[in-house]
Amino acid sequence: MKSELQEKLLKKYPQFFTAERKIYIGKKSMKKEIHELLNQKEMVLPIQFGFECGDGWYMLLDELMGEIANHIENVDRNNKNVFKYQWMWNLQRYIRVRMPSKYKRLQRFAEWLYNSAPRKNIPPMEFQIDQIKEKYSTLRFYYHGGDDFIDGLVSLAESLSAKICENCGTTINVGRTSGWLITLCKSCAVKKGAIDNWKKNLEE
Repeated sequence: MKSELQEKLLKKYPQFFTAERKIYIGKKSMKKEIHELLNQKEMVLPIQFGFECGDGWYMLLDELMGEIANHIENVDRNNKNVFKYQWMWNLQRYIRVRMPSKYKRLQRFAEWLYNSAPRKNIPPMEFQIDQIKEKYSTLRFYYHGGDDFIDGLVSLAESLSAKICENCGTTINVGRTSGWLITLCKSCAVKKGAIDNWKKNLEE
């Protein structure tokens, strides 16, 4: 993927990448960084070599990371309120059962308690991207952390990548080459001289 597109994703979703590790994105001006990367004593992670796929999947990756970021934000916000809601529910239940005649009179007091109720300090959801690459003509998105919903988002994105040209991003007339498997549209296969090994997806 072009260095400009990789930079956009890195700047837009910095929370998904370890800040301490440099990510080489293929710029000629970063020869010093790649030298340091290859000679560092610590283990070199795959993500440090950038996004190993074509420009055509930029939009897919952007949408995927955006949905993941939105989900994590909502989950973290809801987790902070869970204790508060549960605490309030238990209070209202206690008043209704133990003091039913005074419930209406105590309703305003209960609302005040609700607004000032404590919130449980639940740590935010952990999610870090380990590697993004193309393998066997489809996207591979490796990560650690997250939950079942994020697993579903990633599976969907990886499946959709088989119907999106890795080179230009179109969904029209998409197929894949044999031998070295790459998902390409017909026009990109012609440009790359791979039309002889190209076969259109049967599902289209």
